Amino acid sequence: MILAEAVKVLAQMSVVRNERLTDEIVRLTLEDVLIARRARPGHFLAVRAGETDAPLLRRPFSLAGSDGQREVSLMFRVVGVGTRLLAGRRVGETVDAIGPLGHPFEVRTDRPVLLVAGGLGIPPIAFLARVLRAQGVPTTLYYGVRTKAELAVLGDIEEHVDRLHVSTDDGSAGHQGFISDLVERDIRGGVRVYACGPRPLLDVLIRIARDRKTPMELSFEQQMACGVGACLGCSIPTVNGYQRVCTDGPVFPAEAFYEKV
Repeated sequence: MILAEAVKVLAQMSVVRNERLTDEIVRLTLEDVLIARRARPGHFLAVRAGETDAPLLRRPFSLAGSDGQREVSLMFRVVGVGTRLLAGRRVGETVDAIGPLGHPFEVRTDRPVLLVAGGLGIPPIAFLARVLRAQGVPTTLYYGVRTKAELAVLGDIEEHVDRLHVSTDDGSAGHQGFISDLVERDIRGGVRVYACGPRPLLDVLIRIARDRKTPMELSFEQQMACGVGACLGCSIPTVNGYQRVCTDGPVFPAEAFYEKV
């Protein structure tokens, strides 16, 4: 039984497409039937970046989408040795991955949804937007980036939401300032919020959820050593004590942090 479970999550995934979305950001489409069929918004893959033991640790990457049959996609910024090696993979080569891992979003269709993403918190939110559109849920996306050029990562996501609001740090597009400013301005009762992004953004959203009594789920970005709950290196404090982002998350309900903001 243990071996059968291991076979389900260990894969040599074929590279189907390698696209450079901006100078820094890459979208990698990988093929594996088992992973594609099990993938849900909020899941992630633990990927071996190179073909040797350097770099030693796997890298966690949120799933940016799945066709539900054969393919899943990752989206990441090239920032170091590991991501540079991964960005260099060619079509037809393989990527050693474990997944899908983690606790995903609980997709509910009982009320309109606000999706919130900051920077490269967009992959799981993009995946979720497609799922919600397929289920007919009214959806608004709030996306905050540093500058207009980074909006290129949205691609066809606009087709899967009813409304889109953007913010940029430098004012080159949309609202100049934090995307949380727009969320706080617009949020009303009767909506559900799903979000992913840097911790300062999530802390503001947690406060909004608490003060407005709004149901909200948050996907946390965290460095991980093992990705499967063994090392405890990604543990974060919650109202229920320390929990592991890799297995208890990466998606948590906002109320798990009400006492922490």
